[in-house]
Amino acid sequence: MIPFAQYLRGLASDGDLITIDESADVPPDVVAAEALRASGPAIRYRRADSVDLASGTFSGPDQMQRRESKPWSRLALGFGLNPDASFVTVLDTIMGLGPSGGDANPTYAGQTASRTVDNVQDLNLPRGTEDVWPSLTLGVASVSSSEGSHWAPIHGSVISDDKLRVRTPAALSSLLDDDGTLSIALGVPPAAVATAYLLAVTGCVDVPVQACGVADDVPLVPTNGGLVPSATEIVVETTVADRHPDFQSDRREAWEHGVASTPLSLSVERVIATDDPVIPFSPVGRPLADDLQLTGLATAAMLYRRVNDYWGISPIEWVLLPAEAELGICFVATNILYAGFEWQLANLLFTFSSLFDTVIIVDEGVSPHDFGRVLGDIWVKAHPSRDWIFSEPSAPAAKRPRYRRDGTTGARLYVNAAWDPRWEDSYIAPRVSFERSFPVSVRDAARKTWNDRHDAAAGNGD
Repeated sequence: MIPFAQYLRGLASDGDLITIDESADVPPDVVAAEALRASGPAIRYRRADSVDLASGTFSGPDQMQRRESKPWSRLALGFGLNPDASFVTVLDTIMGLGPSGGDANPTYAGQTASRTVDNVQDLNLPRGTEDVWPSLTLGVASVSSSEGSHWAPIHGSVISDDKLRVRTPAALSSLLDDDGTLSIALGVPPAAVATAYLLAVTGCVDVPVQACGVADDVPLVPTNGGLVPSATEIVVETTVADRHPDFQSDRREAWEHGVASTPLSLSVERVIATDDPVIPFSPVGRPLADDLQLTGLATAAMLYRRVNDYWGISPIEWVLLPAEAELGICFVATNILYAGFEWQLANLLFTFSSLFDTVIIVDEGVSPHDFGRVLGDIWVKAHPSRDWIFSEPSAPAAKRPRYRRDGTTGARLYVNAAWDPRWEDSYIAPRVSFERSFPVSVRDAARKTWNDRHDAAAGNGD
């Protein structure tokens, strides 16, 4: 798998990353959020006297706009895949990084980060417009137990030269002793951060990385906390100072909406870095943020595998929790096996994840690359009086939708936007398109007229 710095060079060679000098007037999280809103490239912030930052590296363009690349294209490159790899290939790759059902064969390598940094504040981590302290995001926490090393996502704030306040899954905290050690890895290979998110959303933090597929692909190195990728840009070794710190923070990474998390106060014991470190950060809480995209892809991969395993066959073509909907809606393309299948499928998805309260079912032939058609099938194929099915208003509140966040119950909805398999093909209207709607002679004439006008305009410099 690809180290983070090499991954950035790959994005740059594909024209999907720009490097800018950090502006003292505009905080990096503002620039990052605006770049995501505009579906811009990933950004590297060059800083003369501190670590470089990178944003948008795990995210991608808004699917509501027609573009060649997709939100998972960058991460595909980070996995060593072709950026044009299919969505299902990316989901399969993510699941392959997780628990493998046996012991992997880890490869151990020398640690890239070997330069000691005096204290954690010297890293000059970014401070958002609403932050009191510098913040770290997209980190991977590693703790060691008798079973092996355990990974989970972690984020938090730098309080002083040797003090951090962080949030991490409660499952990871339960593996720590009161004076236990924990290592925070920043700037890890994309495969490693995807693994941490996958283990969190699937409730498998207690599975050691030595029993996960990632150990076959990412060389590891021991630290005082646990194993981390050898190609990590920065390693912060810490001990637990307080398991119940008295502080509250409204700042939540996306994975925390589906996973119980807990705060920790940590004492920094040692900070080591590469000679020219670069680390990712996410404008947490902003639309299309990196942590949101990682959570959506990890959850979709989990649902794709679990639902297909449930039936013993593979009726599901793909599952998607779009970051555009902040993961509050689940889209699934499937073959309708029998009457009532869609009802069972929707209930199964609601059972496996609490992030969303709406499931949209589309035909198996609908591509996740054409999100416009996915949305269009809702009004083309789903009749409001027949295909919009609400549950009784006693379902638990979903975690991600912005409405009804007072914990009260409500209805869940599934929309069957697939053709009824009992219908004869003659009853299904053909899709309206340029190729279907006009004979060849008319299409050729239209193309010739278009090309003539385009060539004339180009010749005039218009």
